[in-house]
Amino acid sequence: MKTNHAVEVQCGADVAFAMCVDVASWPWIFPPCLDAKIVAESDKQQTIALTAKANDQIFSWQSVRQIDRERRRIGFAQARPSPLVKYMKGEWSVDQAGPTCIINLSHEFEVVDDVAHRVPNISTHSEAMAFMVETVENNSAKELAAIKKELERSLWSHEFSEAMLIKHSPGAIFQLLRDAANWPWLLPHCEGVEMIYEDPQNQEFIMRVRVGDIEERIRSIRTLRPNLIEYFQPAPPPPLKEHQGRWMLRETEAGVEVTSWHSVVLNETHWKSCSVDEAKQKVEMAINANSLGTMRAIAEKLEGR
Repeated sequence: MKTNHAVEVQCGADVAFAMCVDVASWPWIFPPCLDAKIVAESDKQQTIALTAKANDQIFSWQSVRQIDRERRRIGFAQARPSPLVKYMKGEWSVDQAGPTCIINLSHEFEVVDDVAHRVPNISTHSEAMAFMVETVENNSAKELAAIKKELERSLWSHEFSEAMLIKHSPGAIFQLLRDAANWPWLLPHCEGVEMIYEDPQNQEFIMRVRVGDIEERIRSIRTLRPNLIEYFQPAPPPPLKEHQGRWMLRETEAGVEVTSWHSVVLNETHWKSCSVDEAKQKVEMAINANSLGTMRAIAEKLEGR
């Protein structure tokens, strides 16, 4: 039995191929994969041990992979096959296609002659074949969809920060950052805050900000620790898919260094009119401007201006 599956990904072929090689990351990327270990490895060959879901069953097996980095090909064969398989082999291949790439995953396999007592509810050769075809079809589709999602997420991911030195006590600075309910008094871009939950270590609130003629409602969930506030937005504004960040305070001889760090994943459908780099630059400039505005407002309030 032979099968072939393919997916187009918005990234370079070398980046995609590197993820196909990186077996250790598969449990975090591929939904069917429960565990993946590299038993032995050289530049051209890997021996790997995998445990994965197959329909309602869990199978383990070991494969040897031949890696052709120049052609972006990975041939594999199960050295210790899963219970229903006489042999299983196939290939990962990645080809550049203009600004995108195509990832192909092929399989060739045959089930064992005697399938009795190997897998629950499988007692005939035809049942075993149907089971394996369904497994390969489902898992291949899930794996390619997952690798596409992860690669394109990485393409639109961006980290950046902004910092400012404030000559005042860290306690006072932290209190103004912590006291979100008073941000309409502190921050020019904040029109209101609805506090949903608050205790000494946690907060959840909705901040209303005006962007041009539009009012946006931004929900944040925050964790508070000494000189550190970490947060994420469960439903960020339309330009973003994900947004998490942190405020960090560090005492120096010249004052308190306040740093605003952000990690975002841009919403590609919102940025069709510009390149990825341009979109990242615009997001970074807009968020850093708000961060600097917050830090300047804190400095001015503490200095009595």
